[in-house]
Amino acid sequence: MMEALWDKNDFIGLDRSSWFFCGAEAPVHRKVLEAVTEYMLARSKGPGGRERNAEAEWACKTNLALLFGGSAENVALMSNSSEAISMVAQALPMRPGDNVVINNLEFPSGVLPWLALKRQGVEVRVAKHSSWGMETDAILELVDERTRLVMTSHVSYLSGTRIDYVKLYDELRKTNALMLLDATQSLGVVPVDIRHTDILVCSSYKWLLSTHGAGILALNPGRSADLVSTYVGWRSIAGVPGGDRFASYAVHTDSRRFELGYPSYPTVYALECATRLLLETGIDRIERHVLALGAQLIERLSSLGLQVMTPDDPARRAGNISFAHGGAERIAARLAARNVYVMGGDERLRSSIHAFNDSADIRRLVNLLSVELQEEEKAEPGKDHSN
Repeated sequence: MMEALWDKNDFIGLDRSSWFFCGAEAPVHRKVLEAVTEYMLARSKGPGGRERNAEAEWACKTNLALLFGGSAENVALMSNSSEAISMVAQALPMRPGDNVVINNLEFPSGVLPWLALKRQGVEVRVAKHSSWGMETDAILELVDERTRLVMTSHVSYLSGTRIDYVKLYDELRKTNALMLLDATQSLGVVPVDIRHTDILVCSSYKWLLSTHGAGILALNPGRSADLVSTYVGWRSIAGVPGGDRFASYAVHTDSRRFELGYPSYPTVYALECATRLLLETGIDRIERHVLALGAQLIERLSSLGLQVMTPDDPARRAGNISFAHGGAERIAARLAARNVYVMGGDERLRSSIHAFNDSADIRRLVNLLSVELQEEEKAEPGKDHSN
């Protein structure tokens, strides 16, 4: 029996639900709600409120940097991760005949910005998964001298498989190809190290326990220095605009060159508070908890005869546990009606485990799943729902 690392009563709604939904949305921590209220109250202080905003923003970037081993000045805050990826795509120095390499376990935000480059004559190469896992060799065999960037998620939104991005980056450093790591499904629940990628992006409202409104873009200085955003705003500019401001400008050399204007400050306050909670708890401790509960869930799903897509090996998974099922959306909807929140779609059902989950949550989920799977079989007897 594993107890939760965090008190469920500290989250709004967890006293009446089993939340396996962090791969999509995090529940609201009461301190995060207080942080958003703090922002609203700071607005009443005029210039003093702006000073508080700046303090909260720097603290937020500092916390994020501590989570992935970077530096605060190399963290930029966009409006969402899709925007961050698109800005990187447009910042790459590309010529017709160049290529980028992605894989077929990526979320659309990690696919569409590269497809948009096709109009410039850029080739998009797609590595194929093997048994729902993405092997580094499958990616590397598509890399050549015209590859400008390789993008991969650290943890697949679809299958929950964790890629060995350290091994991948070690090989890519021998080439001219940059690496972009999407940590949306990993940062906040398992360790992430920016020293093993050139660019890191992440959303704010999933495992990081914050709200919508921020996309994190962090750079590992060095190989990413040549990225120059094709978009520019007043926050991108270094120094104070002078008399020639209608003729020229100079952008920041750090990640601020990607920031156009103010970030969503309610989100900044929320994210600063949430990342502080994560740091206080410790990512290593969270990872151990999540992997142990994940092992319990995988064992019980397998005992139901389900096709589990997520590997048993704890080194190859994080918080997402998925199994294939053609009726996943229907099952997820019926579970939600009983206050058990999972993600159903893409012909798979995904359960996302975080530090507020415990063994009782696992038992409740599996017991209800067993009932729902029997109902599916009654509705369509003999049908194979695994694909």
